Amino acid sequence: MNRWLILTFSLAMTAFTSCSDNKVKETAEPAKPTEEEVTETVPRDTFPADKWMEENKSKEGVVEANGIQYKVITEGTGVKPNKRKRVKMNFDLRLTNGKVVESHWGKDVMELAITNVLPGLQNALTMMPEGSTWEIYVPWQLGYGAEGSKGIPPYSALIFKVKLIEVVQMNKKN
Repeated sequence: MNRWLILTFSLAMTAFTSCSDNKVKETAEPAKPTEEEVTETVPRDTFPADKWMEENKSKEGVVEANGIQYKVITEGTGVKPNKRKRVKMNFDLRLTNGKVVESHWGKDVMELAITNVLPGLQNALTMMPEGSTWEIYVPWQLGYGAEGSKGIPPYSALIFKVKLIEVVQMNKKN
C-alpha cells in the first residue's frame, strides 16, 4: 500500500509540474530578438533596405562615409557644425519607395540640436559645410532600426534631402 501511495504521489507531482510548466509557457510573451540576433539569424541580403543601399552606393556622385551615403547637390562654403551645435535647416524625409514621410522643404526652417536627430543624420550634418544641400542615405541601423516609427516600417533605409542653412552659435564655449 505504501508503494502504491508513493507511486500515486509521484505521478501526481509529475502531472502537476508539467501542467504548471505549460501554463507558464502559454502566458509568457516571446522575447523580441535584438538587432544583433536578427542580423545573425537572417541572411543580410534578405533585408530590402540593405540591398537598396548596396545598389545605391554604385550610383554616380554617391559617397560613403561615417556609415552613411550622400550625394552633394550644392556644396556650401561655411563652417561645419560639431555635435554640440544647433543648426537651421530645411529637409525632406522619404522612404526608398519614394513615399514622403515628412517635409519641411521651403516651408519652415527647422532649428535643431544635432544631438536630437537620428545618428545617421548626425553623421551627415557634421560633414556638411554651412550652405550645402545634400541628399543623404541612412541605413536602417542608423535610422529607426528594427522598431521603425510612425509611418516608417522597421528596417527601413531613409533618404533625406537637407539644406544646411546656418550653424547656430549657442555660446562662446562651443
